[in-house]
Amino acid sequence: MIFPYHAERIGLPVLLLPLGVALLGVWLGGVLGVVFWGSGLGVWLWAALQGLRWGRGVRLYESYLLVQGSVTGRARRIPYAHVLGFAITPRGGLALLYIEPSAAPQQAQPTESLVNLPLEERPPRRSLILTARLAQPEALRKALAERLSNQLSVPESYVARLARRRRLRDALIVLLALLATPIYVLLLNRILSSLI
Repeated sequence: MIFPYHAERIGLPVLLLPLGVALLGVWLGGVLGVVFWGSGLGVWLWAALQGLRWGRGVRLYESYLLVQGSVTGRARRIPYAHVLGFAITPRGGLALLYIEPSAAPQQAQPTESLVNLPLEERPPRRSLILTARLAQPEALRKALAERLSNQLSVPESYVARLARRRRLRDALIVLLALLATPIYVLLLNRILSSLI
C-alpha cells in the first residue's frame, strides 16, 4: 500500500506568472526589484517542491514500512518490530518513533561502561522521522494501527510532543539563520574588499 505525499498540481499560468514578476523585478532594479525578483523565485521554488513530491510517500509492506524523503527521495526501511510509536501531526504528516537497528546483539550494561565502546557495541538509538503532509493521513493511521496494534510501547501523545519540539527547533534554526544574514553580508563584503 502506498500513501503519497500531498502535492498541488502546477499549471502553466502558475509557472509563467512568477517568471513575469521576476523579470519585472530585474527591470525595476533597486530594493523594489529585489522584492519582486525574490517573490518570483519563491513561487518557483514552491513549484519545484511540489514536483519533487509526486510519486513519493510512505509504503506499507508485509513486515516493514518504507518512508521516502519528500525532497531527496531517500528511502528508509523500518521493520514493524522496531517501531515504538507513531502519530499524525496537525499538518497531516507522519511522526514515527523507532529504534535504529544495531549490528551486534545488546547486553544490559551500566551507563558508565558505554562511554568508550565502539559504535557497533552501543545500545540501539531511538530516532524520529517527520514526513511531509500526506494526501490521506487518516487512512495511513488506520493501516498502521492494524499492523502495529499490539507492539506500540510509546503513546501517541508523546510522539506528537516530540514532533512539535522538532518543528519548533527547526523553525528556530531557520529564524536564526535568517536573522544572521546581515552578518554574512558584512563578512563577505569585508573579505571581498580585502582581496581587491
